[in-house]
Amino acid sequence: MNQMFGHKRNEVASYAAQYSKSFVERWDDLIDWDKRKAGENGFFEKLLKQHGVRSVIDVSTGSGFHAVQLKEAGFDVVATDGSSTMLTKARENFRQRGLQIESHYMDWQSLDPTVLGHFDAVVCLGSSLCHVFEAKARLTVLEKFRALLKPGGLLVVDQRNFFAIRAGNFKSSGNYYYCGKHASVSLGRVDQDLCEFIYSFDNEEQYRLQVYPLLPGELTTQVLESGFSAHESYGDFQRDYDMMDCDFVIHTALASTRKPR
Repeated sequence: MNQMFGHKRNEVASYAAQYSKSFVERWDDLIDWDKRKAGENGFFEKLLKQHGVRSVIDVSTGSGFHAVQLKEAGFDVVATDGSSTMLTKARENFRQRGLQIESHYMDWQSLDPTVLGHFDAVVCLGSSLCHVFEAKARLTVLEKFRALLKPGGLLVVDQRNFFAIRAGNFKSSGNYYYCGKHASVSLGRVDQDLCEFIYSFDNEEQYRLQVYPLLPGELTTQVLESGFSAHESYGDFQRDYDMMDCDFVIHTALASTRKPR
């Protein structure tokens, strides 16, 4: 997760308020790390290795799931997040697993290669980029990611499949992302400007997240406009997929040597 900006304040709760301490304490119950790891089946680790990646920055680490998986797979990992509650949870998870992972409380606007260095890969997972509501702001964020990469470096961004959701075909299989048995995900308001997810735990606790319903085609265009090339996409970790029948879309692209438009 990371900082949301460029949104209409009268419509959307602040980023920090959405990721409250009580919600974050239940986040790993929603994910179920063991089942999520089994569902992913090493997809991101294999993808990074195919591209010769050694160093990676996880710019939306959330509770630290992917930072942990990548560290345990042998990558050099730096983790950042713009939510203090999420980063605190991630650091707790790192300690519990005996992992030394460099981490920073840092929103996307603050990402600075002179401080953090340059990496072989940037990963931004958990549909985090959908917290940015304005197209211009998303381009700025993507350019920040590009600046962190070495020439030819790999960008990996995922997103909820808002193409299907906005078409009325919401799908949350529980096989890949939100695998917990004691939590469910449903929808509140959905339109071209906003999508509200409702997370219910044991049919009692309920939390809401409001995000921009970013279409995969929109994100593809913006990735290419912000200094990347060789874009590819996957639906639920598959290269061939039905856009109306997958939970998440994963985008990959390479940092171009040309300047963004």
